Amino acid sequence: MLFSYLIVEEKQFRWRWLFGFGLNLFLVSIGITTTSYSQQQSEFEFSGNKEVYQGIVSDTPQEKPGSTAYKVYLPNEDKSIICYFQRDESHNKILRPGDGFLFQGRIQPFTNMGDFDYARYMYNQGISGSAYVSLRAWEETGITSFSLRYFALNCRQQMMDFYKALGFNETEYSILSALTLGYQNDLSDDIKQGFRTTGTVHVLSVSGLHVGIIYLMVGFLLGFIRRGAKYYWLKPLFIMVLLWCYAFITGLPTSVIRASAMLTVFCVSDIIGRKSFSAHALYIAAFFILLFSPFSLFDIGFQLSFMSVLSILYLHPKAVSALKIENKYVRKIWQIFTLSIVAQLATFPLCLYYFGTFPTYFFITNLLIVPLVTFITYAVGTIALAKMLSALLPVFSFYFYYLPVKVLQILVTVMSYLIHFFESLPFALLENVRISFLGLILLFAMIVGFLFFFIRKKSRGLIFGLSAILLLLLEQICNNLKIMP
Repeated sequence: MLFSYLIVEEKQFRWRWLFGFGLNLFLVSIGITTTSYSQQQSEFEFSGNKEVYQGIVSDTPQEKPGSTAYKVYLPNEDKSIICYFQRDESHNKILRPGDGFLFQGRIQPFTNMGDFDYARYMYNQGISGSAYVSLRAWEETGITSFSLRYFALNCRQQMMDFYKALGFNETEYSILSALTLGYQNDLSDDIKQGFRTTGTVHVLSVSGLHVGIIYLMVGFLLGFIRRGAKYYWLKPLFIMVLLWCYAFITGLPTSVIRASAMLTVFCVSDIIGRKSFSAHALYIAAFFILLFSPFSLFDIGFQLSFMSVLSILYLHPKAVSALKIENKYVRKIWQIFTLSIVAQLATFPLCLYYFGTFPTYFFITNLLIVPLVTFITYAVGTIALAKMLSALLPVFSFYFYYLPVKVLQILVTVMSYLIHFFESLPFALLENVRISFLGLILLFAMIVGFLFFFIRKKSRGLIFGLSAILLLLLEQICNNLKIMP
């Protein structure tokens, strides 16, 4: 890249490709460096002996049958592991993120669970191994490490404790924590399966949907600041601050960081008076996430989220404009319906590849559940406002909380009922339709081909899509022949 600036003016046009070539080499070298560092973080030399380690709790603990699981950072080894602490009913001490302790244990590699490559999954998460810690094999150091993420996780825990203090039952509390804070560890398997069966599991992961709702809600509240006003720049600035405050409260998960980074690009472009193509913001966010965490590329959540957002950005405007609807209420329903369709269109090949399942009633359930999530987010915002008012006027705190808490309980109850109702319908979930990696590529090729045909009206798109179907059928026939004796 530097050499391209030293070329004499007469030859600059001939060697114009040099800067771009050097830039690509530079980006590839950054990828190699960060990936190599991440690989070193995940690798560990297992001695097989019990040793004494110094650890720092790096995430919220999870309750397991007979133990409590902590994600632990080992500063002396610069590695992360999972520690399973033996549970003692008489000793309820819970370590929080940032708490330091000493423990004696044997760090072991992960083992696979059936067909699921659990060891590879944990490797991609940057976790090297696990250790079981008995009751008398650890003690606190009394030293608490500070980092922005530890502080964020503790703030999230305080919000969860606040939810408990409002009197929600166990089911309501677990759903509310997942919907608004992204904490899913308290959800029962039945609730998780219900959301999977209905195709609405994405609402449990705090992501672009939730951040987008907050973006629209704050934008609506600040609607009195008109574009072109002298202090208009305060509006996108205030939105950015609140978005990152929300990301902070949820513990800075990757999905929220990605969505907040995208909307931050929009806000910055709004401040400087430039238009920002949303797909560019998505690519920028993905680039920086992969720069700091290269193995996120292999994370199922990252892949599903990226593909669904990409599909929404490109296809949703075209799908909405396919029908001209005058009535604004019907138009809103049509927008939500098409949003669900285009999101599922981009993710169902991945769902078949990873899980072998596909929800059949997703287009109906998303029409009902997504608006409920929006109302729940608004209700939680109202409760946050009630908390501020009760701090100023503690005598009236009961009256401030009563109505929004009751509304929130009704909304969560209705959502739970709808999930159970659609889960109980016949053929709610297609199962055992897992495809190979080649099948995944062919499915995406088929979708791209047909979309190219319907949008661009080019016959080669139809030919490409039909060819992908033919190859997919041939691949399935070959697989069946291998299974047959």
